[in-house]
Amino acid sequence: MARPLTLAGIFAHPDDETWSLAGTFALLAPKGVLGVVWTATRGQAGQVAEGSGATRQTLPAVREAEERAAMAVVGVDTVEFGEFVDGEVDRADPAALTAAIHAFLERERPDVVVTMEPGGVTAHPDHMATSAATKAAFAAYAATPRERQPRLYYWGTPTSLLARWRELGRLSGFELPGEDEPYGATGTPDEQFTCHVDTATVAETAWRALREHRTQAADVTRKLVEHRDNWREVFAVASYVRVHPAPRPEDPPEPSLLEAFDG
Repeated sequence: MARPLTLAGIFAHPDDETWSLAGTFALLAPKGVLGVVWTATRGQAGQVAEGSGATRQTLPAVREAEERAAMAVVGVDTVEFGEFVDGEVDRADPAALTAAIHAFLERERPDVVVTMEPGGVTAHPDHMATSAATKAAFAAYAATPRERQPRLYYWGTPTSLLARWRELGRLSGFELPGEDEPYGATGTPDEQFTCHVDTATVAETAWRALREHRTQAADVTRKLVEHRDNWREVFAVASYVRVHPAPRPEDPPEPSLLEAFDG
């Protein structure tokens, strides 16, 4: 009997997986696709929103629990964490980071792997280090014969969508950080995207997953998403760039990360 199709997300911090894959997981889990997530850190350097019940000391454990709860909302049970330190991933031994990710891939044997685009979406050094290590780990993983040829994708924000988010921010009274500000989002050119997943029907599910990350509720982007149900638009589509196998100019856009395995 063939193994169930498996989709893996590899990221640096709790909630990265929710912004990038919550809607996609919510669509695929009811179809029998297994979702698995590996996160390099427990987000111990992150925000501690008022009313979240966390303290600086308890934040790592609280954020781990938040991620597990968020992924449970979208049907993902397998969530693992590395032992890397939030804010220091880029200073960790790259070989150790790559080895930890590769070990996870070998355990879970995913058919599709998703990580952030090389610029880390917000230029966060942890994001960029995890993305680079994922690409290296995937290369080793894909070099071994598999039941199905694995595929690697980057998640990012299309330039046009980021412009729309900034417009929504202005209309809603929230000024999102500019690209030249610390951790300001940077868009990826629209033409680089090879896969656009229509997640409008599960946007509310993705939003409920994001709300599980209570410690991060004070983030300005989070406030924007919540304002007047902007989540309906923000979570209406998820866009990805196929890295392996490399797309050809004649390839049509993919409506699903698993389209290659249909049938």
